[in-house]
Amino acid sequence: MKPVQTLIYTLSVITLLAGVMWLIPDDGIEVGDFTFHMPTFAEMLVADDVEYTDVSTIIAQQFEIDSLVDIELDTVAGDTVIEVVHRASYDSLVQTVHRVEMNQQGRENLYRFFEHLKNDTLVRIMHYGDSQIEGDRITAFIRNKLQVKFGGTGVGLRPALQPYDYVFSAHQQNSDNWKRYPIYGKVDSTVEHSRYGVMGAFSRYAPLATDTLSFVDSVLFEAEMNVSKSAISYKRTREYEQMRLFYGHAKRPVAVQVLAKGDTVLADTLAPDIDYAVLECSLPDSTSSVTLRFSGYDGPDVYGIELASTKGIIVDNIALRGSSGTIFTKADFQHSLKMYKDLNPKFFILQFGGNVIPYIKDQKAIDRYGRWFSSQIKRINALCPDAAILVIGPSDMSTKKKDKYLTYKHLPRVVDKLKEVSLANNCAYWDMYQAMGGHNSMPSWVNAQPELARPDYVHFSPRGARLVANMFYNALILEYNNYLEEEI
Repeated sequence: MKPVQTLIYTLSVITLLAGVMWLIPDDGIEVGDFTFHMPTFAEMLVADDVEYTDVSTIIAQQFEIDSLVDIELDTVAGDTVIEVVHRASYDSLVQTVHRVEMNQQGRENLYRFFEHLKNDTLVRIMHYGDSQIEGDRITAFIRNKLQVKFGGTGVGLRPALQPYDYVFSAHQQNSDNWKRYPIYGKVDSTVEHSRYGVMGAFSRYAPLATDTLSFVDSVLFEAEMNVSKSAISYKRTREYEQMRLFYGHAKRPVAVQVLAKGDTVLADTLAPDIDYAVLECSLPDSTSSVTLRFSGYDGPDVYGIELASTKGIIVDNIALRGSSGTIFTKADFQHSLKMYKDLNPKFFILQFGGNVIPYIKDQKAIDRYGRWFSSQIKRINALCPDAAILVIGPSDMSTKKKDKYLTYKHLPRVVDKLKEVSLANNCAYWDMYQAMGGHNSMPSWVNAQPELARPDYVHFSPRGARLVANMFYNALILEYNNYLEEEI
């Protein structure tokens, strides 16, 4: 090839590539699950260095708020110098806490919960969230801190069949014939009702029985479940004082046996054709393992099993992988109301938003999600009017753009929308996105030594989950301490 021909060919290729670069948008073109990118002219001429947020100060500033000072100080003359020093340390350190946000009515609602926390014998907190709290991550730390401060033991409410394997707070084993039916994600179309209970799913070991077809006794079904302590869990989580089984809609009587410490502590029969009922029994001292055995020509819908104490704090971890938090309006209102009345929660923590981030394309989608989430808050208020609600927004999340990890484009606006909706509905709001560093902070958590987030640039590592849980706990107890000071 002659030099002129080589030059013409080279210029033609450059021109063609330049045309493609000009036509391809910065965000690329989606082709199925793949996004086709081309470098921009600016990237060809100028180095495109992405700045990740420095989170070293945030990490270094972490402290345990309960170790600083008892806010109910003795104000009689002669207070010790140590008390004064502690108070000065407290005032200084709490300036680093990322505060809970709320309007005046939201503060009154939160203070009503604090009043229960201070005065009631038993207080239940229900922590709902997506996969960020799966495996009792975040929740376990909060539960332990509250139980150490206010009393209480146990793991709280658990599904009859764990959807995901994890052993942090407890081991659970079931016979092979159990199946779980969730109200979110891939919903089983053969379920003819919306009585899913307050955990967003029920479980059965016998096949689904329809309300329209006559039931025939043909097969004797037997099943078993066991929940026992985990050696890596917090100490208070390992002790169970009371067992409660929440169930309903068995077509035939079901014999049930509850075993603890090698002995049968309850033998009873679950009555048939009951919409909703609770089976409960006290457990021997220091029980750390409970087994339930079932036998009958049908099985009940099991909405959950509770292993907890009768005094102090109960904190439920209700992790809904893939959920955007819109389960509450999908469930049968009257059925949910019965279970919530038995549980009597005083505080809801709603930690959602992360699952919608990758699919948000514009402001209309953000506004639509805001309306959906607002309707969930209103439903919870209708179900539990005495309970306070605190919303935790999503963390920073990164998506890979070419060779860099960047905050999802619409994430900050989703955070703002959740905050707006929460405050408008008189909920408290804790901004986890800003607390962890804000825009482009997730890569710094992933690359920390040791790591604080997973390489998926979405989920915290166990160490990171504890850190962010401590940040939230400090923010919550700071408001509780302020409440105590106003009460003095």
